Parts: sequence; C-alpha cells; structure tokens
Amino acid sequence: MKNLTKSWKLLALFAAAAIVSPCFVAQSRAFTLIEIQYLPAVQLVASQTALVKVSNVSIDVVDATVTFYGHTGNVLLASTSQSIAAGATFSFSYMHPATTGASDVRAVVTLGTAHATVSSLMTLDKVSGQVIAILPGILFP
Repeated sequence: MKNLTKSWKLLALFAAAAIVSPCFVAQSRAFTLIEIQYLPAVQLVASQTALVKVSNVSIDVVDATVTFYGHTGNVLLASTSQSIAAGATFSFSYMHPATTGASDVRAVVTLGTAHATVSSLMTLDKVSGQVIAILPGILFP
C-alpha cells in the first residue's frame, strides 16, 4: 500500500511538470521573437527620396533596423541598429541616385520585439519635398 501511494504522488508530480513546462517554453519564446515588417514597393525616379518612419508604441525601448532593397533584391542602403525609446519615432531616408533611371525600392524594418512598432514608407516629391504617397507596413512574424 505504501508503494502505491508513492507511485500516485510521483505520477501527480510528473503530470504537473508536463502541464507547467510548455507554459514556460511559450513564455520564453515570446520575448525572443524577432518580427519583420515588409513595406510595399515604390518606384523612384532619379534624385527622388523615400523616407521610412518607425514609431515605438510600446512602453519599452525597441531595437529596429531599416534596409532599402532594389527591385532585384540588392541592398541599396541599410541603417545601423537603432534603439527607439518608448513613444519616439526613428526616421531613415533613401535618395535614389541621380545617375540611375526609375526603379522599384522596398524597405524592410527588422524589429527586436514583436508588435511594438508602427511603420510606414513615404515617397517624397523631388521638387517640392512634400509627401506624395504613404504606404503602411505589413507584419510577418
């Protein structure tokens, strides 16, 4: 009878560990998830500028990197990793070279924390400098 009681206690201990263990695994993954926002492509003509703004909407500091890609997937310009304070906005611009014809440009924002920022890609008029298009980011976890 004594062995049967020990067996049930041991079985209950293993069952509790099996239930609690996935909770800790899921919780630790949530803090290590890196999220990427792909911004729709825009076509820029010579000397035209595109601007990416990333706003931190969380209560913590967020690390973000912005990369501009050409239509063939080549890296045109990349920012260094930026620490964005809570409630702050980081701006990063790209000017299409004057010696290059019209080309598609896409921006990618890589975040250190999931669902902590809002970003957009803006195309600026090359003569007046005013915003002529604003494209929202798309999240891909």
